[in-house]
Amino acid sequence: MNKKSLVKYTHENSKGLLHYVIFESDVVVLSEVDTKKVAYIDKNGTLDVSFDIESEGYDLIDVTVIRDEDYVQRVYDYMIETNNAYFFNGIEGLCVIKFNRL
Repeated sequence: MNKKSLVKYTHENSKGLLHYVIFESDVVVLSEVDTKKVAYIDKNGTLDVSFDIESEGYDLIDVTVIRDEDYVQRVYDYMIETNNAYFFNGIEGLCVIKFNRL
């Protein structure tokens, strides 16, 4: 996994890191569906992120949760093929978080 492909995020009282890839010209992340960040994105359509994980600040970015199985499978397969995977047991329970504006 490429450590340069990390984005930090924050929402409400949560902070974390996400590993992203460029897939079909979009910045995307695979995530488990049943997480606080996915629920937050579903509700707000945004996430505070920074692609500079050393910085103190965040930018509000429009993001979308995609649950379409075909799209999730294609992202999953791409991550496996490019050695960027962090999920290895199939797509059940997964979704894609797509960054709409950078």
